[in-house]
Amino acid sequence: MKRIVALVLSLVMMLCLSPAIAQEKVTLHVTAIWSADSEANKIPYLQTIAEFQMAYPWIEVISNQEDVDRWKELGVSLAEEDRLPDVFYWNAGGLLETLVDSGDVMPMNAYLTDDVLARIEGGTLIDMTFDGMIYQLPYTKACSVLYCNTELFEKHGVKIPETWEELLAAVEAFKAAGVIPMTVGGKDQWPTNMYADIITLRFAGDAACRAAYYKTSGGTFMNPGIQEGMAAFQQLIDMGAFPPNANELTRAESEQAYFDGQIPMYVHGQWFAGSLSPEMQQKVKAVVFPAVGRGYDHQLMGGAAEGFSVSAHTEHPEEAFLLAQFLAEGMSRNGYIHGAGLPAWRADFSAYTDLNPVMMQIVEATSSAESFLLWGNTALVGEDSVLLLETVYDLLSGYLDAASWCEKMETIFQ
Repeated sequence: MKRIVALVLSLVMMLCLSPAIAQEKVTLHVTAIWSADSEANKIPYLQTIAEFQMAYPWIEVISNQEDVDRWKELGVSLAEEDRLPDVFYWNAGGLLETLVDSGDVMPMNAYLTDDVLARIEGGTLIDMTFDGMIYQLPYTKACSVLYCNTELFEKHGVKIPETWEELLAAVEAFKAAGVIPMTVGGKDQWPTNMYADIITLRFAGDAACRAAYYKTSGGTFMNPGIQEGMAAFQQLIDMGAFPPNANELTRAESEQAYFDGQIPMYVHGQWFAGSLSPEMQQKVKAVVFPAVGRGYDHQLMGGAAEGFSVSAHTEHPEEAFLLAQFLAEGMSRNGYIHGAGLPAWRADFSAYTDLNPVMMQIVEATSSAESFLLWGNTALVGEDSVLLLETVYDLLSGYLDAASWCEKMETIFQ
């Protein structure tokens, strides 16, 4: 522990030696996200804020936390009124580009030194850069994985699935044993997309999904692979893989049964590993989503999908950039230490011997990834993103079938 504290203090001292800023009293407002006190990002965020205040005591940070869905709506409203906080959490990709196009986000190139850029993991700025200008700094690399409760698999003699056929067999076996195989918070919509996206990626591949999500040349939701992927997702729904009231459950409500050891499988982001209790960490194995055999099995959903940006209307751009950089790099480090995310910044973790074992499994499982693709509802923007969320919800609820889903989504190209 002493060594860990020493490393943190050394980092703080090192950051204090960054280019001097006039030490006049400055107040900055920052907005971050978490939905509940159990949210994995809460502790890393608060720890990083405390480290910043220690390093820069003349900069007062007024922090606001919001639920992610509420913040997406509130953030858009504040942007329209030129009242975004000095530093704020936002999704990368299309959602960030919308704010960039409206002139509400400050480009960071003038403040990004070669030293800072060298500490950022390669490829993580792709969906944060537009026309050569960087508008956001990542604090984590995201990915979807399949969380398996090994205790339930062993109890019922079921193999952790490595292929699509084995996944279907596992669903059938758990159903026969009276166990609900998988969970999802359909009411919040986006958790359901995490299933639809990874299954579609397995059947259609990164190139086809990327073209559809980013509406680039050749993009179409009528792609045969995308159609097969959505049909496969509907197959899971029709088999009863999810709770019968999954469309009525929030993410938090849906996860409770998993925390209680009642549900064996859950597809979610890497941050979920940080929400597992120490006891559950010993029971859970995180694996990449089962292979389909189309040549896309090492392609993953996720990447650097979120980060911190600076308002174009801040009165203190230099200090705001400093806070955004500190938050991104600090949360990258602290988040990995606390099991909340994969680091997006280079750091030496050799001193830490008690890292979250599930997060370490995810690091290993994703080490051979060929590519990462942002989730569809993040890559798409505005009404297109809303349509994706609503139609996947309708598919889960039984209001749409896979073929109708593809036809509805194809309307975004008209």
